Amino acid sequence: MTVKGLTTIAFMKSLAQMIRLPNVLIIVLAMVLLRYCIIIPYLYPASPDPVSPLADFLLLVLVTVLMSVGGYVINDYFDVKIDAVNRPGKLVVNNLISSRTAIVVHMVLNGIAIIIGFYLSWRIEAISFGFIFPFISGLLWIYSAKYKRMLFWGNFIVAGLSAFVILIVWLFEFFWLRMNAALFAADIPDLRVVGTIFMGYAVFAFLVSMVREIIKDMEDTEGDRTVGCTTIPIVAGIMTTKYIVAAILLATMLMLVYAQVILIRLSFYMLFWYFVVTVQAGAIYLAVRLFRAGSKDDYHFLSSLCKLIMVAGILSMEVLLISN
Repeated sequence: MTVKGLTTIAFMKSLAQMIRLPNVLIIVLAMVLLRYCIIIPYLYPASPDPVSPLADFLLLVLVTVLMSVGGYVINDYFDVKIDAVNRPGKLVVNNLISSRTAIVVHMVLNGIAIIIGFYLSWRIEAISFGFIFPFISGLLWIYSAKYKRMLFWGNFIVAGLSAFVILIVWLFEFFWLRMNAALFAADIPDLRVVGTIFMGYAVFAFLVSMVREIIKDMEDTEGDRTVGCTTIPIVAGIMTTKYIVAAILLATMLMLVYAQVILIRLSFYMLFWYFVVTVQAGAIYLAVRLFRAGSKDDYHFLSSLCKLIMVAGILSMEVLLISN
């Protein structure tokens, strides 16, 4: 079997490339662990089930995945010229699918996501929740068409959307709990604790994503320059950009140290050492390799390392559950 001259295996690999399959799996993993490792044991310790039904939670995961994939597709659509320089062997638009099809796929995926999003907002009796999804859809389009090529803003938007994946789970559960006035009142102390945990993970996701996006800009400098992008490496230079990344890494580690002090006070020793061995060791290694990096392959490796650090941070939720 062939598709536009591609074998079946090549087609599947190109499809996985287009939808960013590893990123999608990370999103699903994060949302599932947030529900089963934080919300259920820490918000409803005396109840076997959370307030929000599993079916509605799965719809929320589906909405997030659909919007993410739609964002990746439209990003590839606007990045054809850049990717022709940076990744000539991995072009998806105009190779796997046409430009017109990419637009249609983006609109269909986002349309379905927005409809489901408003259904969920009806379920939790908060219509304002539904408007989050068309806003995110529009933001992804504008990011791909304009802000990705602008100094700082593209990095900030992607990092913010990474934090959004964490916060949307908390916001959804909060609205569900709010519909049960008696349980809501009884859970106020736990709400503050869980809200703090979620905020910690959201900030972590934001900072690590910011580091990864800036490193990816260093990797893609050649292609970005050809289309007039004003990314941080192009404007400030590679060495200055490395110092910026190092500063963000330092801020991430200091935040983590603060969290670890709290963990020690609460006797969460296992989670304390987990962060030392995985996240902190990984961040230190990344910083060392960063200042030695000089080629596209080096920066690609560092980008992949950022993703591993992100996964390590997500998996810490399981350790948190065990420590409870």
